[in-house]
Amino acid sequence: MRNWNATLAPNSSRRRKGSILAGECLIICLACFALLIVESRVPAIQNLRGAGELLRIPVQAAVRLGAGGFSATQGYFRNQAQLLRENEALRTRLLNQDVEIQQMALLRAENEDLRALLALDAMRGSSNLAARALPRNPDLSRHRVTLSIGSRQGAFIGQPVVDSAGVVGQIARDYLVTSEALLISDANHAIPVMFERTGFQAIAFGTGQRDHRLLLPYMPTHADVAEGDVLVSSGSGGRFPAGLRVGVVEGVRNASGQAFVEAFVRPAANLQGVRQVLLLRSEAAGTGSAPTAGAGEES
Repeated sequence: MRNWNATLAPNSSRRRKGSILAGECLIICLACFALLIVESRVPAIQNLRGAGELLRIPVQAAVRLGAGGFSATQGYFRNQAQLLRENEALRTRLLNQDVEIQQMALLRAENEDLRALLALDAMRGSSNLAARALPRNPDLSRHRVTLSIGSRQGAFIGQPVVDSAGVVGQIARDYLVTSEALLISDANHAIPVMFERTGFQAIAFGTGQRDHRLLLPYMPTHADVAEGDVLVSSGSGGRFPAGLRVGVVEGVRNASGQAFVEAFVRPAANLQGVRQVLLLRSEAAGTGSAPTAGAGEES
C-alpha cells in the first residue's frame, strides 16, 4: 500500500505542473492578441512604435560601426603580421643572396687567377704544376705558405713558385702530398733581379717585414735607379728562369756620405693572400737541387 501511494504522488504533481504551464501559455497568447487589437485600434501606440523605430536606427548604426571598426582593426593587425612575416622572409632571402654574391666574387677572382696561370703555363710551354694555398696561420711574420701538392705530384725542394702576377718564392720543404714554399719576402731569401729599364742587375733580399717588401742594398750611387722601375728575375744562379716579374721600386734611399744606395721593392705577387700558384718545371730550376744560398731552412 505504501509503494502505491509513493508512485501516485509524483504523477499527480506532474499533472498539476502541466496544467499550470498550459494556463500560463493561454494567458500569454490572450495578452499578445489583446496587444495586437489595442495597437491596431489606438493611434498613439502606433506613433510610439514609429518613435521606437527612429530610436533603433542610430543604435543599429552604432552597432554596425563598432562591428566594422572591430573587423577593420582585426584585419589591420592580421595584415601587419603578414607583412612582418613577408619582410622577415625577404630579409632572409636578401641575406642569402648577399652571401651567394660574395662567394661568386671569390669564385670569379679565383677563376681569373686560374686563367692567368693557364696563360702563363701555355706561354712557358712546359708541364708546370698547378697548386693552391692551404689555410695557414694568420701570423704575417711567418713568410711561408703551405701548398696542396707534394713530392708525389712532382714537387721538389728549390722549385720556383709563381702566380699570375709574379714570383712568389720557392719550395723549402716537400712532403708526400703537401709542400711548403718560402716567400721571397722572408729574411732568409734572396733572388737575382734585373732592372727592365736599364738592364742593371742586383740581388733582392727579403726583409721579413709584415709589408713583405724587398730590399736592394749596396748599389753604387751611379746606378740609375728610380721609383717605379720594374724588376724581373735575371736568371743568374740557375734557380729562377729569366724574365719573371719580381716587383716595382717604391723608394730609393742614399744616406749622406755613403758610397751606396738602397732601394725598397714592392713585390708583384700578392704575398699576403697567396691562392693559386704554379710550380715551374723549367730547365733553369733543375730537379732536386738545393735552395738558393740565403734561402735555407729556418732554425
